[in-house]
Amino acid sequence: MKKNKTAEVFLVLLILAVMSVGIFILQNGMEKLQNVKQQSVYVPETRDLYNNYGLKNDQSLSKTKILETQDQVIYTDRIFNINQISEDQISYAADIMKALQEKSGKDAYIMPIPERAVFESGYENEKEKYNNFTEKLEASFTDPSVVLNPLSELEKHQSEYLYFRTKNSWTMRGAFYGAQVIFGELGYDKENLNAYREYVFGVFDGNLLLEASEKYTADEIKKDITDMERDPFYIYINGLNPNCEELTFENKEGQKQTLKRQMIQFNSSGNRAVIGTDYEHSIVEGRGKGQRKGNLLLIADTRGKMMISYLSEVFEKVYVSNIYEDADLIQNLDEILEKYNIEYIVWAQDVAETGNMSHMMALNPLLKEGGMSDVRTDP
Repeated sequence: MKKNKTAEVFLVLLILAVMSVGIFILQNGMEKLQNVKQQSVYVPETRDLYNNYGLKNDQSLSKTKILETQDQVIYTDRIFNINQISEDQISYAADIMKALQEKSGKDAYIMPIPERAVFESGYENEKEKYNNFTEKLEASFTDPSVVLNPLSELEKHQSEYLYFRTKNSWTMRGAFYGAQVIFGELGYDKENLNAYREYVFGVFDGNLLLEASEKYTADEIKKDITDMERDPFYIYINGLNPNCEELTFENKEGQKQTLKRQMIQFNSSGNRAVIGTDYEHSIVEGRGKGQRKGNLLLIADTRGKMMISYLSEVFEKVYVSNIYEDADLIQNLDEILEKYNIEYIVWAQDVAETGNMSHMMALNPLLKEGGMSDVRTDP
């Protein structure tokens, strides 16, 4: 009898222990799901697998150069472009910007986003080219503050993982500091990155790596490129952010389709994880934390849209226009401004594409509509 009683007590204690562990796991899991506001999202643990270079363990950036061409440099652990900035594009960018200000009647800003090369040792001339571009662009306006230059803010944090090593884009951490420049100019308090949860979603091959793998076929170079360590993809999102968007895109039948979904796709990586790629525009639901005036229209390329996780903290809505695809933006601009209570407009694009009309489908119609057909349109 005594043995049976002891066994029963042990069994009860075991059941209670299992239940306690189960409740703890359930509560922990629910907390994580609540913090991303999505019950079907895969949320991994935050992992410190990568250092500030996006490399594993204690690796530093490689000094071993595989190849350098007129427009690209390839090390054993990274690829970046050079000689991409053209001052010939400044005039067209300025004319587009002035036409946007005139047509919208809103506070409009332009942010040429610097590329990784500005932080690379031995390529200091790339920083000089970027500064020359932004300074000459500023000189095109009566109020130079319409040009938002994120370089100085990025320089304060250049020891951090600001740029992908295999993709021509800043990371979501780099985009965070870009967003702070916007907040500062608009008179909003800057955000603290510690207020955001950090998740890492595996690794991916960036566009520069994929292109190099196809382009270079020599065995030795091909092997070095193939062996290059992939980029980790970190996501930063505030647990109170709705993480919701209404996306408009063209389907396979050539018809426009609207889809409500997560703003950040947790099953993707790189720029594709933020809003997506083949879309025309997206209406992102925000928190509106401390919003004093109206909402924001963000006209962006694949780099500019990376700021949306932070911009949607401050604004109740952010209308994101894909500068590559949104051909109806200017035609519908008046309606968009009124319907979504837009107070500010920010045009954010890679500096190498800023003012290049072949990468500005959404904005090119401004020169025709604004009675500015006499303006030079050949960048």
